[in-house]
Amino acid sequence: MIENLLVHCRMFAIRHTHWRYLIKSANSPLVTQEKILEAILRDNRNTRYGNAYRFDEISSYQQFAQKVPVVAYETLRPHIEMQMRSGIRALTTAQPTLYATTSGTTGEPKYVPIIQAELQRQKRHTALLTYCQYQFDSLAFSGKVWVMAASAVEGRFDNGISWGSASGFLYASMSPAIAKKYLIPPEVFAVADNGLKYDLILRLALAEKNITYFSAANPTTLLRLCELANLQGCTLAEDIEHGRCSRASELAPDVMRAIRKKLRANPGRAAELRSIFNSGRAATFGDLWPSLRLVSTWTSGNCGVAVKSARKLIPTATQIVELGYLSSEFCGTLTVDCNVSAGLPTITDYFYEFIEPEKWDSGNREFRLVHQLESGQDYYVVITTPSGLYRYFINDIVRVEGFFHKTPLIRFVQKGKGVTNITGEKLYESQITETLVRAERRFGVHPDFYLVLAYVERQTYHLYLEANVIAENVVEIATYFDTTLAELNTEYRAKRESVRLKPLEITLLKQGTGELYRAYCIQSGQKDGQFKVVTLQYADHCQFPFHLHAKGD
Repeated sequence: MIENLLVHCRMFAIRHTHWRYLIKSANSPLVTQEKILEAILRDNRNTRYGNAYRFDEISSYQQFAQKVPVVAYETLRPHIEMQMRSGIRALTTAQPTLYATTSGTTGEPKYVPIIQAELQRQKRHTALLTYCQYQFDSLAFSGKVWVMAASAVEGRFDNGISWGSASGFLYASMSPAIAKKYLIPPEVFAVADNGLKYDLILRLALAEKNITYFSAANPTTLLRLCELANLQGCTLAEDIEHGRCSRASELAPDVMRAIRKKLRANPGRAAELRSIFNSGRAATFGDLWPSLRLVSTWTSGNCGVAVKSARKLIPTATQIVELGYLSSEFCGTLTVDCNVSAGLPTITDYFYEFIEPEKWDSGNREFRLVHQLESGQDYYVVITTPSGLYRYFINDIVRVEGFFHKTPLIRFVQKGKGVTNITGEKLYESQITETLVRAERRFGVHPDFYLVLAYVERQTYHLYLEANVIAENVVEIATYFDTTLAELNTEYRAKRESVRLKPLEITLLKQGTGELYRAYCIQSGQKDGQFKVVTLQYADHCQFPFHLHAKGD
């Protein structure tokens, strides 16, 4: 097959270019990082930000740390918007060609500047990730490749510069030869109506049995697709039988042009699908796409719960591998070993600083560089990017788990804001996740969704749980949760023993509440493809009415 030969040739080229350079860099992380910092400061020394902090006088990391402050997005927002509106070189000498969008802490969207050179870096990152996965299982790329991407362009500013998704932009700009392997045309991801978009994606996916690779940032996307397939399957099977799309009248002309050739009549596949959907049980990914070999998605942090649910829906032999620590701001890690969830920091592209959460919380600003990290330790990440984020506090906690040559491997643990403190206990999202894992083993709890809210005035934590739990077990599970959190967090135990914290409470949720919460968050500004549940929050920061979705109401 010519397409598979082209993929093989592409992997050979990556091995002898990008991969060799990566190995060299991983063997000298400090030298690599010094070079990237020097390049970023040199390229942007004549910007307003560079002039303000005297980039031209900085010749070492120590000077950089002394002169340039650690900042959050809101500090940079005025500079970003100034360059966006007027073209004044506020942050970068090169003008951004795209602004990546993500939700902000103030409710106002964040627009992350992306210069052209950054897009090239991300293109190289994607090539290297594909190479690593190809080395892990080359047959995963023998059939159709199903990637859930975002829209490349979601809108344009008055000056004509677009805002949207950098990953979507790269997806849309693939070479035609490689694009033939991909199942979903990029135009489909630009469909604004989420329901229509997912119907269209499933119409194309169900028609193709030989899908060997699936990728989505969040594993809940796989769960959602499976659920929708069972709801819409018979209708879509009829479309596949007759080579049509029953919602074609709702599609823009460019979308219709992109999918027209894929709407071939396939009575055989339609009959196969009807047999699956009418079998008397819910269809799984394994039933619909038995050739699936590799699923690439987030497996760390609170995504681990959804991964367990996804594992039950895919073929037994299918491997689930870590997609990497990724965000709108930067590509944080490359999964160089698909057998582990930790990845290699992208030290050839961005400059990294790290600090222990305890130090940060106490006001200590003693940072470490990548070569100084210790295995097993958690750190906050601070990054400096060529696109104008200087000493940017991204509010993510990562953990070091081993090394690749001389460079540590890191894994995303949780968002920093997934920490609450009612009476001094400083409860972490990772402790909630670990407690749920233990409860799953103890009680056979299989959660579809969970979220814990801290009620400061009531001095208690409340677990909202959508799972296979009967009401009679709620008190026992709540007690177990309370006891386990006390084991994992000594301050929590002390506050409970002193009755400053009241016992944890549980509300069982109706089936589908998690999906309603997801839809609510997306409508509030979060991006669908990058949606992450912050599973530990303050109650006054969460406006979703969970009490209206309690079982029995």
